[in-house]
Amino acid sequence: MKNHNYPKISIITVVYNDAIHIADTIESVLSQDYPNIQYIIIDGNSTDGTKQIIQNYIDAKPPHLKHCIDKFISEKDKGIYDAMNKGIDLATGEWCNFMNSGDRFYEHSTITKCFEKYKEALKVDGGGGGISVIYGNSDLFYDALNHKIIYSHSQNHKYHHRFIHQSAFIDSKVMKKYRYDTNFKIAGDTDFFTKIFNKGYGFKKIDLIVSVFNLNGISSAPSFQMLQEEVKITYRYNRFYPIFLSLKYITCILPRFVLRSMLPKSLKNKLRVIFSKNSF
Repeated sequence: MKNHNYPKISIITVVYNDAIHIADTIESVLSQDYPNIQYIIIDGNSTDGTKQIIQNYIDAKPPHLKHCIDKFISEKDKGIYDAMNKGIDLATGEWCNFMNSGDRFYEHSTITKCFEKYKEALKVDGGGGGISVIYGNSDLFYDALNHKIIYSHSQNHKYHHRFIHQSAFIDSKVMKKYRYDTNFKIAGDTDFFTKIFNKGYGFKKIDLIVSVFNLNGISSAPSFQMLQEEVKITYRYNRFYPIFLSLKYITCILPRFVLRSMLPKSLKNKLRVIFSKNSF
């Protein structure tokens, strides 16, 4: 397997005060068997030992890992999307992936399998030029005993992207052109993907589990701010869609979240596995 046969992938991890999970994410990235990786970590000036853990990987370069950390910045930022934009600025690969702290690739060969499947799909499609986002399925992690595979959709992404952000590889040129809007605190990824979809950029689904997604992320729980941001996004493309979105939030999503918050964590996670959707 030669490097020139595989496009360079820039993997970006954003972290702040997550000493418990950062090593798992780093190990997941650095153990990938894909030969052409740039790994970037953007830390928000953590104070809980996270920086030292990262520095240990840089200094020691553990022999059991196939790659190393190429870029590491630790400084205050203006929020997660500002930090992600810093990673974009440093990216030199053809494709970008965001595997933030607490999340990880599904297996050591995930990136290799993803781009092999992508190449096969291009042959079937007769070239398939114009693809700017490659995405797959995700393993949603609730706790050690409860997880569930969530299948992405290949339908249109006009109002919301139908996949987990960590399971996507994005054309770096498109990322650098549009970046993340830092006015958003939660739905910046939704804003980015709907924006480029509505501008005509191509999306390609790959039938592969790409990431294990930790539900402790900032956008994993419903909130009024999330609703506000999603209403702002969808209003651009359909003035009536925010009405549907608000009704769905009030009648379905919010009551379910309130009920879950009253249950013990172990029971809550079991119920989420049983009753959550099988697709995004």
